[in-house]
Amino acid sequence: MVFEPELPYEVRAMGYVPSEPEWTEINYVVHVHHTDSFPDSYIPDIVVYDAHDHLNEELEEAMFSFNLLDVIYHDFDEFELAPALLEPYYTCVPYSYMGWAEMNDYVSDLVWDREIIMNVHVFPQFCSGILGFAWTAYAEDTPMEGVWVRTDVFGRTGDHLTHPRDGNKTLIHEVGHYLGLHHVFRNVEFCGQNLGECDESGDYVCDTPPTKINWSCENPICPPGLYDYTPNNHMDYYVDSCRTNFTEGQIERMHAVLPITRPGIASSPYCAGDISGDFVVGMNDLLMMLANIQDLYWEEGDLNGDGVFNIYDLQVVLSNWGNVCYGAELDPFYREERPVLKQERGRSPFPFK
Repeated sequence: MVFEPELPYEVRAMGYVPSEPEWTEINYVVHVHHTDSFPDSYIPDIVVYDAHDHLNEELEEAMFSFNLLDVIYHDFDEFELAPALLEPYYTCVPYSYMGWAEMNDYVSDLVWDREIIMNVHVFPQFCSGILGFAWTAYAEDTPMEGVWVRTDVFGRTGDHLTHPRDGNKTLIHEVGHYLGLHHVFRNVEFCGQNLGECDESGDYVCDTPPTKINWSCENPICPPGLYDYTPNNHMDYYVDSCRTNFTEGQIERMHAVLPITRPGIASSPYCAGDISGDFVVGMNDLLMMLANIQDLYWEEGDLNGDGVFNIYDLQVVLSNWGNVCYGAELDPFYREERPVLKQERGRSPFPFK
């Protein structure tokens, strides 16, 4: 399910020639909401780390990588209004606003800075069988804004999972919404609708055939040969086993609209001189440069972008010596004064707990 704040036309529709996507890194935190009323709602952090690996695997081709900053557990039973809060949320939201204010109050002091951090909430139950929901753009006045996934469909391992939604594809689907994608069946009443108006209707992506909603891995009931169609898109409602693909147009749209809908998420400032990734320009960076001193084409050391690694790159480190970079206050290792290990793109960080 997706919430769509009112957006400018150029964001809703494609209406442009998209540029070549570039790697985009997104910082995020996972909130695990649990209660004794739902015994399986407390999931171990190893499940979250595996889901993190999978998120990076599925979005790697789309040129997104995700940095998991922390895993935080919230026990409903410790909150004074928990019983009154949970009951309406299970039975109605997000189909009505009953319980909406209470949920916003509940998470307002729990979420991290939503302008620069993607907050992912793992929640025991939603009304009407909803598996998850997300917002397609930043909603300043809505603390709940972010990504929500029902506990029994989050992750790929664990006894809490429900078959056939046990492949973590709900997380991938909702993150797709968060990055600006709509359902491929958006506003489609019949197969092939709006084929000639793809940039102004449907999901605004021209290489996703407008098709009726599909709950299985079979082709929907559409006339044969109407268009090339494979039931594998992440933004339909297939079971997890056949959700495997974002189209080229979807990837272009995500990269094109994200800087408009979530400018803080899409543009984490570059920290000049921080080669080691420990958020501080200093001795670790100098040692890495000395260790690679004979490699003229050491890519990580080419800080000034002239194609070679030399004395001019050392000057970048020295001129920024001692700087504490953007992101240090977000990193759990930094906050707990632990050594920082540089994270390989797309892999789990060293466990926080």
